[in-house]
Amino acid sequence: MKKYMTFAFLASLTACTQEIPEPPKNTVNMENAANPPAQPNAVPEVNDANCKFEYIKSITDKHIQQTLADNCARRNTTVKSTKHKPWVF
Repeated sequence: MKKYMTFAFLASLTACTQEIPEPPKNTVNMENAANPPAQPNAVPEVNDANCKFEYIKSITDKHIQQTLADNCARRNTTVKSTKHKPWVF
């Protein structure tokens, strides 16, 4: 009897779940896939000229500006070992 009650309870729970909506379908046709549009808002290449503060500041798109700044900050990072410091509390 306990099995049937458990089964009935679980069946009633699954009947109350919401339907998952279907994701929107991609409307790109095969012609556009062969010739993708140029991306005018592409992140510039990371180099000395592009990593200057004045250049980064001149970019109007905040997402591209932040991405370039992040990439410039990471380009010369090296992992160095540090000496162990005994902390006293």
